[in-house]
Amino acid sequence: PSFLANLFSHMQPWRFEGGTPVDFIRKPRGGGSDSMNDRKINSLRPVFISMGTVAKASGSAYIEIDGMNLLCSVHGPRPDSKADFVSEVGRISCDVRIAPFAGVHSEPEREKELALLIRPALEPAVVLSRFPKSVVEIHILVLEEEGDVVAAAISCASLALADAEIEMFDLVAASSVVHSHGSSEMQVDPATSDRVKQIASITTAMMPSRGEVTQISHAGEWDPEQLEAAMRLSIAACRQMHSMMRKALLDGAQSSRLQEHAA
Repeated sequence: PSFLANLFSHMQPWRFEGGTPVDFIRKPRGGGSDSMNDRKINSLRPVFISMGTVAKASGSAYIEIDGMNLLCSVHGPRPDSKADFVSEVGRISCDVRIAPFAGVHSEPEREKELALLIRPALEPAVVLSRFPKSVVEIHILVLEEEGDVVAAAISCASLALADAEIEMFDLVAASSVVHSHGSSEMQVDPATSDRVKQIASITTAMMPSRGEVTQISHAGEWDPEQLEAAMRLSIAACRQMHSMMRKALLDGAQSSRLQEHAA
């Protein structure tokens, strides 16, 4: 209880490994090679981030995490036909589509379920009062699925919102942890091979600079000690992801300024 009470285009490729961002070196395609036996339980898989990848969008971002590929575009703010006449705040909408070649069977019900998990994690970070009676539309395309698509999509959408210059309290970073059958250890940022064996999982989204958790979702059975340990691992991974997101955003902005001066 005490722990829970305290919770709370600019192509810039690089890789995160062992706690330090280093130059990105693209690994051979194939995805799904990482497992609990291949890396430390508290380490993230290699991450590739690119900003401003959709020219006609207000903002966009692309994230590749091993075999997971996501593209997110943001449009707006636009007048909201669903807004109340006396509304003093705006809203965000979220739409998720899974490409036919993503490696998983896509169903409209699952796409809607993903959107319902992603949008609430982002809402607390957006200053909705800055665009009353307006809507910011978030469109997420899953190009290839490998691991936890919800955590990756939350982080990618947060970057796209920042790229669109939507005022936010902080970037939202997300990460997941699984506890697998036959193992006493837990794995951060699980690959699909880890999730197949899982008996419980938790996904955390947070604004690390403010120390605030925006969403926690979990499945399976956890005992209290395991749940606390999993949350600590997940929050630490969120902070690592947040550092990478900030660097990608700052590098993208610097690249944009250099291009403007060159023009």
